[in-house]
Amino acid sequence: MICPRCEEEFASDVMICPRCDVETVDRLPGPTPAPDVQLVAVFATGDAGLIAVVKSLLEAEGIDYLLRGDGLQDLFGFGRITGFSYAMGPAEFQVRVEDAERARALLAELEPPTPGDHKGSGA
Repeated sequence: MICPRCEEEFASDVMICPRCDVETVDRLPGPTPAPDVQLVAVFATGDAGLIAVVKSLLEAEGIDYLLRGDGLQDLFGFGRITGFSYAMGPAEFQVRVEDAERARALLAELEPPTPGDHKGSGA
């Protein structure tokens, strides 16, 4: 249970916030769900480190995202060996269509180098 005034969380049997003396609720009101929102993929990776960085960057910029396949990356332990689960593919970040260009620009530097690209190798 959550106090709608101070947003403190309590056990499920607490019906009145002891600090604010108001009734607790099971969830705070939020934005109205928009089931017709269009999402587009902006980044895919199986690297747990990159997943954490992308989450951090998107959240810092206030860009809402959906992360598909993150929980499946370590299916049967294969994600630890290969970097991602070949059976499930890489985790994929999706954002609203209107945020896609800004998200791609923000994440452009994180793209893995393409084969044959020798950036930073001095070659």
